[in-house]
Amino acid sequence: MRRVVKLLFRQHFFGSFAIVAAVTAVLTFRVTDRGGFATSELHGDVIDRWGAPIAQAMPSVRFVPSGAVFNTLTPLPLSSQRLRIDATMNYRKRGLVYFSGFDFTLDGTFVVKNDEGRAIDAVFVLPIQLATNKVMLSDLVFEVDARTVAVSLAEGADKLVWTGRLLAEQQITFHVGFRGRGLDSFVYRLDPSARVRDFELALSIAGGHNIDYPDGVAPASETRTEGDRVRMWWRYGSLESGIPIGVVLPSEASFDAELGTMAARAWVPFVLLFVALSAVAALWRRTLTFYEAYLVGAAYALFFVLVAYWAAIMHFVVAYLLGLAVVGALLVLFLRGLFGRPGVFVALALTVAALVLPTLAVLLQGYTGLIYALESLALVAMLMWVTRRDDVRALLTSTQH
Repeated sequence: MRRVVKLLFRQHFFGSFAIVAAVTAVLTFRVTDRGGFATSELHGDVIDRWGAPIAQAMPSVRFVPSGAVFNTLTPLPLSSQRLRIDATMNYRKRGLVYFSGFDFTLDGTFVVKNDEGRAIDAVFVLPIQLATNKVMLSDLVFEVDARTVAVSLAEGADKLVWTGRLLAEQQITFHVGFRGRGLDSFVYRLDPSARVRDFELALSIAGGHNIDYPDGVAPASETRTEGDRVRMWWRYGSLESGIPIGVVLPSEASFDAELGTMAARAWVPFVLLFVALSAVAALWRRTLTFYEAYLVGAAYALFFVLVAYWAAIMHFVVAYLLGLAVVGALLVLFLRGLFGRPGVFVALALTVAALVLPTLAVLLQGYTGLIYALESLALVAMLMWVTRRDDVRALLTSTQH
């Protein structure tokens, strides 16, 4: 064990390893899933620029008997609620992280019937998250019995309001529609203190399938996948009290999580790369200098940094291939200077073994075992071929004495 440590010191392994470990540790911390940024300044900046998680409350209806002295308002349950929400994922990138932005349209029809047996004066109120949706509320539609109602959402207004008189047994229909945009989740909150009758919400999401439910919400009654779109339905004939319903929208649009995994695992293939490089140097009867070892470590670590930042401005696959080409070219030129023309083969082999295959094993998770098995097979075959050389056998024999 002491001889191994001394050999690593002679080859300047620990300094080179420190460079790789420091760079990839920082990168792993920076490239993480969006949940790690839930309370961060970055997440807050995305909310300010794009929108917040949507928590849309159901409309409420309150009334007093016509002609009565105004004291308190009595709740009047909705007779029917029909909502359709069409969402399209529009992922937002800030720095190295993707956030689950989405555009949506809401179309709702709400029916109110006066079952009080006498005329009533009622008020219909629908809260709207103006701070979240203000950019797209130019498409707001508000109709009462198919007649458009003029609304004014001046600064500070956060709800749609209608007041009017309903005669005994009179039924009135409200239609509301608007476009908006949000982040991470969409929740529709039914009133927990009011009965729910004849309720249906249809939610359609395009652009992702890994949909989850927030804590405390009721799951969909029916779910269907059609191509890149997921359709979900919530249907209730009658509920004694309302419950929240909704979804957490797809959380991954690109390879930020995979890149974080690559960086976190990078030290393992680097150790193998350095051992292989030291073995090649021994065959050439030389020892790596400190700057040679450090430059190899820096080039290796630079691959992950380049891919991370290039992926922020171009497609990940392009960034990945470009990073491999740049770092591979650096290693080829550098090792050719160290070992002559055979250094080109050495650089290509080490690039494939230490960068290409380990990173592909992260990207192609269903084939991870097969990739590593094939790499091990190639390593064994190469060692069997190399150890047949007279100079290699002579070197191995000399190290035993």
